[in-house]
Amino acid sequence: MGNKMNKSNRSYRINIKNPVYCEVISDTEEKTTYGPVASLGEAQEIQVTSSMASGTLHGNGAVVDSTSLMTGLAVSMKLTKLNVEVVADIYRYEVTDGVVQVKAGTVPKEIALGYEVQQTDGKSEYVWLLKGKPKPTNSTVQQSETNINYSTDTIEIDFVKRISDDMLRYYADASNPEFTKEQADAWFNEGPSTFPKKAEAPEENQETVNTDGSEQEEQI
Repeated sequence: MGNKMNKSNRSYRINIKNPVYCEVISDTEEKTTYGPVASLGEAQEIQVTSSMASGTLHGNGAVVDSTSLMTGLAVSMKLTKLNVEVVADIYRYEVTDGVVQVKAGTVPKEIALGYEVQQTDGKSEYVWLLKGKPKPTNSTVQQSETNINYSTDTIEIDFVKRISDDMLRYYADASNPEFTKEQADAWFNEGPSTFPKKAEAPEENQETVNTDGSEQEEQI
């Protein structure tokens, strides 16, 4: 594990797509497990704001040190529409004969949230936010007048660190040559107990043949 990487190719974010979620089944000191990955709908916009613990030390009438540490993430995602089956699943609402019954005090699931950010070079950033509790949803509905006004839904989620490893988020940029296509293809296949690892290169067999007719040596 390290913090040095190769230089990324120049690219700029232009679109958010493919929002997904999965339930946090358990989170213990040993590991975090997740349920199946499902689509959240069609994303329009996301805002991710860091929650911080800050402190400033004064000495001799001046600031001598200042520290800010990330403690969580506050997320607001706007979608074209949150379908009723998604809302019922995330918020544990009962459903009878196609009717969602929203009961006060119902505790939502803890979930992970994933999404993809398209870039100008044709590649994407890939994100998993690892453990969050959704707030009740918000919606905006407008009357159509001269023009058609589309209505949207917004979901807000507060993310905290996992018990298993203190992690808040995984993200990767396919514009950086260290992140492979195979990793990108596997990013949303399952919940983010860990992130997709690079495939190990197979060992190559090398043969050395002596031109003087002596026995052949094989190096593995």
